[in-house]
Amino acid sequence: MITAQIATIPERTGLLKLVVHSLLNQVDPIDRLNIMLNGHNQVPQFLNHSRITYYFMDNSKGDGAKFHNLKGVKGYIFTCDDDLIYPHDYTRVMISKIKEYDNKVILTNHGRIMLPKPVGNAYSDRRVSYHCLEEVTVNFELSIGGTGVMAWHSDYFYPDVNKMLIKNMADIWIAKFAHEQNCKIHINPHKEGWIKYLQPEHTIWDDAYQHPEEMTALYNSF
Repeated sequence: MITAQIATIPERTGLLKLVVHSLLNQVDPIDRLNIMLNGHNQVPQFLNHSRITYYFMDNSKGDGAKFHNLKGVKGYIFTCDDDLIYPHDYTRVMISKIKEYDNKVILTNHGRIMLPKPVGNAYSDRRVSYHCLEEVTVNFELSIGGTGVMAWHSDYFYPDVNKMLIKNMADIWIAKFAHEQNCKIHINPHKEGWIKYLQPEHTIWDDAYQHPEEMTALYNSF
């Protein structure tokens, strides 16, 4: 069973259509694509598909909404972003790599290895970072993984969205939950351009980078 989860906002509807198309056309098909509609008043017509389930949400969880309703979900779980185009072999490659770890890893294509705690800034105080759009040739364990390009098996890891008490900090919350469950986050080696960016006008990063205090406090807390 392959389940993919996306949280989105109304101004990304045009981008979301492209993202959904890329995920529905995988070599190893996604069985269920769950779309969390943050702040939407209506359902985009292209979401009327037999493998898509959508949920109206109030955006109180922000990007953390992509972890909504995972309790009881079995199999491989992918969390995705509404501004990325995923390659047609994405699920196949990710699941194959997860199996190399005997399903005991949280795998991502984006993340960073941080400097020793306590850090002064959860964004800038890093030893090295790896980008989902650029080539990565290593498979190191990460301090923080990007949740928009992440996958794992349900038997290994369970993130409880109800414990995400501050919105738009999903990457740090997942790092915290992984630490608490003694789960490892690893970077997945990949080629430049394997994942493509749709360049929205505004991102969560734009805001959070200017005000890293809450993220930094959360990261230093575990």
